[in-house]
Amino acid sequence: MLMRAGFAIVVLGLSGVVAVAAAPPSPPAKPRPPKERRLHVANAEASSYLINDWNKFQENYLPLYVGDDDPRTAWSLKTEGIGEWLRVHVTPMEGATKLRMKIRNGYQKTPRLWEANSRAKELTVTLLPSKKTVDVTLEDKSDWQEITLEQPAGAFEAVELKVKSVYAGKKYDDLCISDVQMFVTATSSDNPAFEKQRLEKIATWKKERVAAAKMFKTKLGQSLPIAPQYVATPVDDAEKQMAALIKNPCKEEHYDPTCEMGHAVALATKGAGKGKHAAALATAGDLARAKFAGMTGVRVSVRDKRPLPTVDGLCTPNLASCEDDPCANALPLPMTNQLGYLDREALALVEQTGLPTFADAMATKPPQCHHHEATTFAWALRDAPAATPDAGAAPPPLRALLLVSCGLVEGREGSFPSSTPQLLVYGADGRLEVTVGVTKAAALEWDRGQDGPKLARATVWRDNDWVQLDVEAVAGVVARK
Repeated sequence: MLMRAGFAIVVLGLSGVVAVAAAPPSPPAKPRPPKERRLHVANAEASSYLINDWNKFQENYLPLYVGDDDPRTAWSLKTEGIGEWLRVHVTPMEGATKLRMKIRNGYQKTPRLWEANSRAKELTVTLLPSKKTVDVTLEDKSDWQEITLEQPAGAFEAVELKVKSVYAGKKYDDLCISDVQMFVTATSSDNPAFEKQRLEKIATWKKERVAAAKMFKTKLGQSLPIAPQYVATPVDDAEKQMAALIKNPCKEEHYDPTCEMGHAVALATKGAGKGKHAAALATAGDLARAKFAGMTGVRVSVRDKRPLPTVDGLCTPNLASCEDDPCANALPLPMTNQLGYLDREALALVEQTGLPTFADAMATKPPQCHHHEATTFAWALRDAPAATPDAGAAPPPLRALLLVSCGLVEGREGSFPSSTPQLLVYGADGRLEVTVGVTKAAALEWDRGQDGPKLARATVWRDNDWVQLDVEAVAGVVARK
């Protein structure tokens, strides 16, 4: 007698012995046919962008504005743009064979502004990571125009546009590109809802910028510990970068966040040398090497719960950083997104037992990590207590705070649990001095202003492609000129 049990065939013989024969292999799944789909911009970066006094605090010239489908905004440069580049990132795709790209060339807010500013003429277009490169010539016309590029079937993550020549503006040298749309033919699964939320994120970002602009014009905004605008500039010094390179000791086949964070600190330590941040970086390095042993689980109460305003050059890491890294070219601030974490005096800590270990939180084992609302766990390190502490004395000052945020993230294939760590180290003055993530470490510097300390500048060391960013408040940049 033949019976099907799962995927095996069960044969019951006369002797009563049951023999199980392996079922024939399932036919291989049919490969998905190539399909063209619209991919919204995940993030964008550029060699530079225009900063001026006309639009201070809400200028419309950042690279990401090419992804908002709005001709009233644009990526713009203060120069004619020859040799400058724009790099636009999308959801990574597999089996990609063709990119159909639509471009609104020039500043298309009004016909007058389109004529007044320069437009791109010849572009070198490079598909990434394949590096398939084609030179194209754009027409000198308003509205959309289309470019099509093909590559052997493979990965597609971004496109780079490098300017070779321009159509000169009647009034300004400023080169502008208003919008870029990308339609990719690939075999990857389709998720229109996921792509649509990328456009919604850009719309939210624009609204937050407008709100921040209004706030910074008030006395309350001017008293904030951060400036209205920062410029993050990659250090273009190959010799300096090579001197600071350190071989990553972490094993690629076994992800170890403590090892990766320690390596980021090591890069920062070598890059910073024995300067003013040496003590804070040493604390960060010691904690990472010890896998954060000795830190105490705490519950954090924040006296200043106001969110960090949306400011150029600054960012807050989030759970979706693998899908869309907001800190690719910015200074990472506390991922809690609250102003109080910039000053340890604004934090009240209560020891808490029963917290998961750092390793378990990073592995998303706690049940809280499987909810759509993110949970943040915290562990603290205080300065050493006095040799003979007074009874009833306040606890020693907070030296470092380790945070792990975890929860469900929406990805192209649906929801999945994710986690991200951050180490915050405070200086002797109580201000946040060092932030450390999995691939980045940063050192912050504060100036004394009329309304109290203000974040003036910072340096970010990035391990994934070893880029050093110098971040400085626009006011400081203008003052030097």
